[in-house]
Amino acid sequence: MRADVFVGREKELAEVSALLESARHVTLTGTAGVGKTRLALRLVRTLENEFPGDVHVVDLSDASGNLASLAETVAGAIGARRRPDVPALETLIEELAPRQTLIVLDTCDRVIGAVGTLIDLLRSVEGLRILATSRQRLGLPDERLYPVGELPPADAVYLLTALADRRLDEMDPLELCGRLGNLPLAIELAAANPDPGAADVFTATSGTWRHSSMRAAYGWSHELCDPQERILWARASVFSGTFDLEAAKEVCVAEGLAADQVFDALLGLLDKSVLVGEDGECGFRYRLPASAREFGAVWLDLLGETGEMRRRHRDHFLELSAQAEAGWQCRQLFWYRRLVLECANIRQAIEYCYRRPDERRKGLDLVGNLWFLWACCGMHAPGNDMLQRGLHLERTPGPERIKALWVHAWVSIQRGDLERAERTLAECVAEDSLEHATAYVSQFQAHLAVLRGDVGQALHLIKHARARHRSDGNVFPGFLPTYTVVATAMMLGGSLQQAVSVLHEGRDLCDSCGDEWTLIRLNLLLGQAEHLLGDNGAAAESVRDSLRGARLFGDTFSLLEGLEVAAIVAEADADDVLAAFLLGASETARIGTGVPSSRSLLLASLLRTSELRLRGRMGRAKFDRLTELGSVASLSSAVEHALRETFP
Repeated sequence: MRADVFVGREKELAEVSALLESARHVTLTGTAGVGKTRLALRLVRTLENEFPGDVHVVDLSDASGNLASLAETVAGAIGARRRPDVPALETLIEELAPRQTLIVLDTCDRVIGAVGTLIDLLRSVEGLRILATSRQRLGLPDERLYPVGELPPADAVYLLTALADRRLDEMDPLELCGRLGNLPLAIELAAANPDPGAADVFTATSGTWRHSSMRAAYGWSHELCDPQERILWARASVFSGTFDLEAAKEVCVAEGLAADQVFDALLGLLDKSVLVGEDGECGFRYRLPASAREFGAVWLDLLGETGEMRRRHRDHFLELSAQAEAGWQCRQLFWYRRLVLECANIRQAIEYCYRRPDERRKGLDLVGNLWFLWACCGMHAPGNDMLQRGLHLERTPGPERIKALWVHAWVSIQRGDLERAERTLAECVAEDSLEHATAYVSQFQAHLAVLRGDVGQALHLIKHARARHRSDGNVFPGFLPTYTVVATAMMLGGSLQQAVSVLHEGRDLCDSCGDEWTLIRLNLLLGQAEHLLGDNGAAAESVRDSLRGARLFGDTFSLLEGLEVAAIVAEADADDVLAAFLLGASETARIGTGVPSSRSLLLASLLRTSELRLRGRMGRAKFDRLTELGSVASLSSAVEHALRETFP
């Protein structure tokens, strides 16, 4: 990047500076193009006062791996006087001994062994501090490593716009930076020619990268890898986002890479900053930055393995989706957290299928297996898109398509698109000659009837669905969610005590079966029923239980309804300020998250009544002011206030 442009990195500068106060040797590590050199040079400026006149930067990119030659290079850089009969290393140590010196050894990758030996021999020099930059550790006992990561998105966008001036035209800087992995070098190269065709400097064209600088940077890393690491790098390029050890073994093990070699190869790529490691609640995961991934994809093409690896990638995630569906009933939170990490890979596997006519049925199978993500875990929009596209592409009737149809109907109901849900269920009935989906069709037709206020039809349909689910042994997503329809219909019909009994029965079954998600919906309905019966204390607790569960699953639909019911209960308790705030927050969050209104008639009526009462008691001006305050709160913040029953 231009020498006069340096963006962000305040945290890194402060932390590395602090490290150099306590450690005599710090190594900045990170992937090619991440900005290790630029960070080191900027740090040098900030430390000049601590080492007046004695800060030296030594570029080792073309240095010899010979120790004597390396010592001579460093000695020359610090201005040591050459003595013909004295070895360069001895001269270097003598010259440094009385001084307070900071030496930056930049780009140590090609001479790691010699640099490590040199630094080890310079330990006797008390006043010396060494800052090294390398894609991998130097391997010294007292080495302090500082991994340099990609720029935060906001800083990456600032850098791009500063370098590209006004030449970005209609391109979205945030999207472009994301494609470039938020790497400073890649952003610099894209900014030099920011047009839609050439901006992505990583696109593989005719087996080569478009920009020689990035090609050279990653080619250097590639040379440092052993054969197994190179193979794994190429094959792992089929992953989008992060992946784990199990996935690497399932997808990447083939000729040239055995299963027992994968872990060591992963560690090697981590050590060389080709891979990034991320430790989380679901275990350790690996990620190829965008630039490294594209480089690996080029090599995968050269190996002639792209087709095979992409098929294996698809097969792995199709199998994982089947495992998740089978395990969802009793380990819902585990599978939600597990699959959230795989969303990018899942989408890629689905797209792979959709682009190939003979694979589209498998794509529908994969999408249908993950119904719980689309219907229960706040992913209505991507689920709706993938279901709709798959059903449009694969028109031949079959079990995968029939399942995708009823799943799409469910998602459409959640999204408030009731007409589409009705059309989709009609398609499902027409194609399901063996009546495999009859129970689901009745279940979701009953749901639609409840939303229309047709209590008799809803109870008739749900009775049929429950009987069929029970005979099939289908607990979830079959039998247990039907409790929500039954209870809502009873509440609409005025049978509140009976609805409460049904809800408690459903909650007990959920507890015994491990169905945490249906429990969210039942608690939300229970809160409404208890409120109508005048027990606002119990209602508030039921709503809080629902919100806590919905927050764990990222269930936006239930969070929004939970805020609305919390507002209704707060208004009934005369906590008008909190109620108005929550109403404003829920309405804005509903618009912002793209979740249309699909409330039951009962909930809609309760909301209207509460709002009218609030306006009457508070006056329009105060009500509008408080709802406006709520409108600027994030969904997570509003949920927290609802749980604490406090106004900010």
